[in-house]
Amino acid sequence: MKLKNLLLLLKALPLTTLLCSCGQSEFKLSGQESRLAERRLTEAPLDLIVWPDDRPSIADGKSIYEKMQCAGCHTGADAGSSGTSATKAVPDLGNKLWSAAVKPKDIYRFLTYGDPDKKHEAYRDRLSRSQIWDLTVYTKSLGSARLSDAEIAAIDPVFGSNCAVCHGTKGDGDGPLARNLEPMPANFQKFDRFFDRTDGVLYDHIANGIQWEGMPNFLGKVDRKKNVKFDDAYIHKLVQYVRKFTIANSPVSTVASAAGGSQPSAGANAASSPSERSKSKPEATP
Repeated sequence: MKLKNLLLLLKALPLTTLLCSCGQSEFKLSGQESRLAERRLTEAPLDLIVWPDDRPSIADGKSIYEKMQCAGCHTGADAGSSGTSATKAVPDLGNKLWSAAVKPKDIYRFLTYGDPDKKHEAYRDRLSRSQIWDLTVYTKSLGSARLSDAEIAAIDPVFGSNCAVCHGTKGDGDGPLARNLEPMPANFQKFDRFFDRTDGVLYDHIANGIQWEGMPNFLGKVDRKKNVKFDDAYIHKLVQYVRKFTIANSPVSTVASAAGGSQPSAGANAASSPSERSKSKPEATP
């Protein structure tokens, strides 16, 4: 009877208690202790994309671009000069074809980790993560037709009457018809989705629609009430309009002025605290 009670007691005791109470309580790693301190086991991979906490700013990126003296190599990029960047040792950032074909996340990766083959340094130890994202969106904007505040205001009612019914007025995919669609309409505020899209892909989705997903084609259609024709030029404007949900035109950071000096690592994201970044939530990406 006593043996049975003892067995019941041992069964009820947690395993950790039994391990700690045994005579040999020391846990051995069989000579592998030094491996626990190896940096390669804990450091992030060199292609890791860390998404921003808030919308990157083109204006802040311009300030960083100037302070980092990027134009010293990318001469003429600010003027939007054209050409085939693939034939040049230094890419022409003003090339419209390059800008339309590159994903924001790939620019971020290039700036963060550098490229020895192209002799471009890594910025992860010189700029914070949010500063690199600011520089990313400014770099991409050099080859695209950025919308002015007046153009955005003019497109707002067109978006409201043609797109918001599915995508919501704030672009977060919660329009009145969203619940009836499968899959759900794109949330334009998803950084991981829209920074993984080229302008060419966004153009195709708007112009030609997405078969079997409820996204209609707009190229060639007319909104008579708004007196708008969805021609090629207007669809290109809509691509940049959709980008504005994840990219800010105006300055949102006070840290951009510090670029070029000793900065926190990109992983620290020092420029994205509420006091330094816009307190509004990110706005969009298809």
